Amino acid sequence: MNWKTTLIKSLVYRVITITLGLLTAFIITGDFETALGLSLITESIQSLNYFGFESLWGYFYEKRIREDIKKEFRKREIDLKVSIEMIIDITKGFSEVDTFNPKIYNSLINFFDSSITNRNLKDFNSELIEAKKNFVALNQGRDF
Repeated sequence: MNWKTTLIKSLVYRVITITLGLLTAFIITGDFETALGLSLITESIQSLNYFGFESLWGYFYEKRIREDIKKEFRKREIDLKVSIEMIIDITKGFSEVDTFNPKIYNSLINFFDSSITNRNLKDFNSELIEAKKNFVALNQGRDF
């Protein structure tokens, strides 16, 4: 929440509490001027307190949310890199096997193609393109 929204929220809330404070003070004192003075002084102090509290609360809440998002992003990024490295290792291992299986070869090529065109993996395109080139080169001339 930005500071302008917090300020407007504070002002609306204060109008409500001034009215309630005025009514309460009037019921207790029986004097409208005294009730008005007490409610205005009390609400002025409480307005500053509320605005400060709300601002601090919002700051720390947003900070915590940002940290949670960063942690989740880092976790996913690390998991994704491990997965890509694992697939690259599998494709290298496949290329070293004497027996050739066209279904596995085509599946790995399809994996590379779909990964390269995936928008969510654009940061890894260069790695994936290089791995596909290496995979194709290692399997060039094998019996299909």
